[in-house]
Parts: sequence; C-alpha cells; structure tokens
Amino acid sequence: MDAIIRGIERLVDIALGVDPVEILIQIGATVLLILVVKFFFWDKVTAFLDKRREAVDKEMTEAAEQNEEAKSLKKEAEYELKEARKEAKSMIDEAKTKSEDLKRDIIAEAKEDAQHIRKNAERDLEKEIRVARTKLRNEIIGVATALSKRVLRDEIDEETYERYLDAAIEEVRKQ
Repeated sequence: MDAIIRGIERLVDIALGVDPVEILIQIGATVLLILVVKFFFWDKVTAFLDKRREAVDKEMTEAAEQNEEAKSLKKEAEYELKEARKEAKSMIDEAKTKSEDLKRDIIAEAKEDAQHIRKNAERDLEKEIRVARTKLRNEIIGVATALSKRVLRDEIDEETYERYLDAAIEEVRKQ
C-alpha cells in the first residue's frame, strides 16, 4: 500500500505539482473558513445583501413611480396647453365677432348721421329757396308796383313802358 500511496503522490505531484497533504490542508482550511463565515458572518452578509436588494428595488419602484408621475404630468400639461389654446382661439374669435359687430354699428350710425345731415341740409336748402322766392316775389311786386305808379303817373306809350320794364329787370339783376 505504501507503493500505491507513493504512486498517487507522484501522479498528483506530477499532474498538479502540489503536495497532496497540502491540498488536504487547503481543503480543510477552506471548509473551516466556510463554516466560520456561515456561523459568524453569513447572517450579516445576507442581511446586508437583502437590505441592498430592498434599497435597489425601492429605488427602482420610486423611479418607475416618478416616471409614471412625469408621464401623467406631461399629459396634464399637454391637456392644459390644448385647453389654453382652445380658450385663446375662442377669445380671439369672440373679439373678431365683437369688432365686426362694432364695425357694423359704427357704419350704420355713420350712415344714419349722414342721412340726418343730408335731410337737414335739404330742409335748410328748401327753406332758403322759399325765403329767396318770397324775397324775389316781394321785389317783383315792388318793381311792378313802382312801374305801375310810373306808368299811371306818366301815362306813357307802349315803347316807354317796355323801356321802364327793361330798366326794372336790370335793377333787379344788379341786386
């Protein structure tokens, strides 16, 4: 058996270049280290890893919630912008309508004022024409009266009468 052990040692030595006793010591030390870590540190390491995992999960959840909230706020802002545009368009349309109504009212009022002014001017013109006709009639009557007085006073012939008439007409023209 000694020969087999030496043969295995030699094979291991040749294959690994390491002493098998040393390998056993290393394996024993590793198992001992695992047991020490398991009994003394494993709970702390797993607790730390669990806390870290929870923290990462919490951060991921919060990031997802914030992302959803951001999307929601974006949609709300887009909706409000859309509503503000609608309201602005409505206000502009209303202002246009009011300005068109005001324009029509101003034009109608101006036409009405122009007709009123024209009617007043026509009335004043007719009044002036009546006054001028009355004055002309009075003057013609005055001239005819004066002419008749002269004719009666002078007892003139037809040719003289026509001269007096032309002179009276010329006098009226000058005035």
